[in-house]
Amino acid sequence: MKRGKMTQRLTDDRFEAALKQRTKPSVLFLCDGKKGYSLVAQSILNHKADTYFNCLSAYTNEDCNIEPACRTLKHYNIDCTDKHLDPIDAYTNHDFDYLIALSPSSVQSGKKLPRYEKFIPWDITEGGEAEDQERIVKYINDQINYFLSVYLYR
Repeated sequence: MKRGKMTQRLTDDRFEAALKQRTKPSVLFLCDGKKGYSLVAQSILNHKADTYFNCLSAYTNEDCNIEPACRTLKHYNIDCTDKHLDPIDAYTNHDFDYLIALSPSSVQSGKKLPRYEKFIPWDITEGGEAEDQERIVKYINDQINYFLSVYLYR
């Protein structure tokens, strides 16, 4: 059987150039905004692997209390900036490779979510209240380590 056009194989140089042009995968962390945990997750991922991902954070409540998040991150010597933290409505027309919801309440708000390739549900509350910040930051850190091991070593 004859094909219409021959496909040219990429040489090593062209393959490397194609890899360099590839954009970084985008990750959107989503929380309800009560404690700013999406900002915590974004900051930890940026701290560990910002060269591999475009990372943003969002919240579903009317506002987001970032004070506890920044205080917690400062304790671990991780930069805290809310320059990529916005209400979920700001992202409705965007596409993400990964949407990571930090708690069931973050997706039960009824607000429209952006388009995404993969949805990853976490439950930082483990079915209860999110009061123990150290435990929650450890949980987020562990989940990010697992996410990185799956993504970077596939």
